[in-house]
Order: sequence, then structure tokens, then C-alpha cells
Amino acid sequence: MHAYEIADARAASDDTRVSARSWMVFALTFALMLLDFIDRQIVTSMFPYLQAEWQLSDKQLGGLTSVVALTVALGTLPIAVLADRWGRVKAIVAMALVWSGATLACGAASSYSMLLMARASVGLGEAGYGPAGAAILGGIFPKRLHSAIFGAFQAAGVLGGILGVMLGGWLAANYGWKAAFGVVAVPGIVLALCYLWVRDPGQTPAQASTVSFWSALKRAFILFKKPIVLWACVGGALQLFVVLSLYSWLPSFFHRSYGVPASKAGTYAAAIILLGALGSVAWGYAVDRWGRGDFGRRLQMVALGCALCGGFLMTGFILMPIGQWQWVCLMVGGFCATCSIGAVPAVVMEVAHPGIRATALALVAMAQNLFGQALGPLSTGMLSDTLGLDRALGLASTAALLAAGTFVWAGMAHRRMAQTGG
Repeated sequence: MHAYEIADARAASDDTRVSARSWMVFALTFALMLLDFIDRQIVTSMFPYLQAEWQLSDKQLGGLTSVVALTVALGTLPIAVLADRWGRVKAIVAMALVWSGATLACGAASSYSMLLMARASVGLGEAGYGPAGAAILGGIFPKRLHSAIFGAFQAAGVLGGILGVMLGGWLAANYGWKAAFGVVAVPGIVLALCYLWVRDPGQTPAQASTVSFWSALKRAFILFKKPIVLWACVGGALQLFVVLSLYSWLPSFFHRSYGVPASKAGTYAAAIILLGALGSVAWGYAVDRWGRGDFGRRLQMVALGCALCGGFLMTGFILMPIGQWQWVCLMVGGFCATCSIGAVPAVVMEVAHPGIRATALALVAMAQNLFGQALGPLSTGMLSDTLGLDRALGLASTAALLAAGTFVWAGMAHRRMAQTGG
């Protein structure tokens, strides 16, 4: 192990100062996460163009977002296990090259079926990146910063969503939707090659080679015997159901309800998504400050954010007329929507063995992608075909209230287990 890796591993276990190299690794990991979500979300601002060209239903449009989350969910666990076994850095480089190449293929699609297949390939490339990247960051930053660091890392996804919807609408309006995919694919290839500079502080090559695929998988699944892990994953999935429904359909909502041109609807949506990015960092910091090592207290703070999110979004979409007060409700709800994205992986990683961190975080990603991100946009699109987009988004927001209750239950279950010595 290199000397700087030893120093960074030591920093992860105490309150020593974080090295400059660690912040450089964070910057590269953050940037790749940014591109991950640009490539994932850029299609949402193209919905009006795709609908006009191929006469698609809202259900079909939602499928273009949900299929990415579905393939992420199916691929994230085996890829993360392989990353823990063979090397997280090499896995990240390979994943970035695959999802960037698949994004290029999206621009070459000549039918809905071809585009759907290319989008599925984007998700397959992105599967496992979040867990592998978070595992690297967790090894070089101290525990006292984990929720905030993971919140900032996940904020890259939110910011990528912002850039995706903004660039997608503008590029599609000026150069066509096919060219837009090509423009955002190239930076991912460049950054993937730059990531070869990074070294994984979590494992030595000798340690990685002794962890078999099935033993790593078994050790990770055992984590679900811990109530806090199980219910935190359920709560996180419910909350991401709301987040992805909101982010996928906001450009179409402003286009239809406010009469905003399709080329500018992404910019309107970006304002709320930006608040979500700020919220992920702010809520991560608040969770760390309020929790101070107490998992139950951490999840109480997350539950508060979920309840505020659900209440304001439901009010905005269902009760408020179009105008200023609806904007206020959507902005507050958007700020609170990302309250769980830093806390949930931090809780899971802190109870997992260092050798299976990427695998453990992959279980979180699998649950959240399969039951949250994959179902959210598709279900909202199906509801929109029947009830209208505003009511569909309002109904989707009720999942945040269920998430709040789940996080409260997770904290209570953890306390009971701790009191009984479980």
C-alpha cells in the first residue's frame, strides 16, 4: 500500500486532517457522478421533441427514464461485488467508458425501441458506480464527515440532473436531440481515463483477491438482518420514488401547465433541482450535527425532511393554482426532497465491513433504483395518462410521507435492538 493510502486510511478512522490528495479524489469522483446523471437525465427535457417525432405516450416517455434505473438496479450488485474483489478504480473506469459509449448510441437511435435499448445500456454502464465511488470516499474521509461527504457526492447527481435537463432542452432546440447525446458523452470518456490516477484506500490487492464473489455477497446480505439497514433502504427507496418522479417530469409540467417553450422548460425545472442539490448538502450536514454518532437521531432528522417534502409537494401540485404560491411549495419541497441521499448510505457503510463496502452500498442502490427510481417516473407517467400530470405528481409525492414513517420506525427498531444487546 502506498504511503498516502495509509495516511488516508488513518484519516478515515480518526479526526486527523484530510489530505489535499483526498480532496482531489473527491473532485474526480464528484465530476464522474455529475456526468453520470447528465447522461441519465438529459432525455427528460427531450420528451416534447420525442413525443412529437414518434407520437409517444407519457408511459413510453417515462419508460426512457425508468429503464435506466431498472438496469442500474439489476447490475449494481454483481458489478459492486466484482469492484470489491478486483478493484474499485478499474471498475469505475470501465463503467464510465460503457455508459458514455451507450450515450453516443442513443444519438444514433432511429426508433423508440432502439433508443430504449441504448438507454438500458446507459444504466448497465452506470450500475455500481455510486457504491464504488462512495466506498472510495468513505475510506479517505473520517466518519465525522461521512453524511456530509456522501450528501455532497450525491449532490453531484442532482447537479448533473440540472445540467442534463438544461442542456438537453437547449441542445435539442438548436442542434437536434440526436446531437445532444453526442455532446454530453465525450467528457465521460476523458474523465474515465483521468480516473486511472486514483488509488483505492479501502483494500490492498492481496485483500481483494481473497474475497470470493459469493462470500462477499453473503456478507452483504447479512446486513439486512440489522433493522436499521433494512428499513433505511426501504425509506430511501420511497423517498427516491418522489425525487425521480419530480425530476423526470418537471420540464414537461412547466411546458404543459405554464406554457413554457420546450427549449426553456428545463431551465425552470433546473431551479427546483438546484435547490435539491443544495438541500442534499444542507440536510447531510444537519444529520451529522444532530445525530453525532446516534443512528436513531440521524434518521429522525431525515424523517423530518421527508415529511416536509411530501407535505409541500402535495400542497403545491394538488391544492395550489398555477402561480407564485405553487412555486413556493415546489421550491421548499424540492429543497427537502434530497434529505435522505447522504444519510442512508452513511448509515449502511458504517455498519459494513471495509472489505465489502461497495457491495453493501450496492444493496442500497439496488433497492433504491428498483423500487424507487425505476418505478417513480414510469408510475407517474401512467397516472398522468389518466389523471393529468399535476395530479400524478401530487399523488407520487405521498411516498415521501411513507418514507418519513419508515425512517422513524428504523430508528426505533435500532434502539430496541441496542437495548436488548442485539
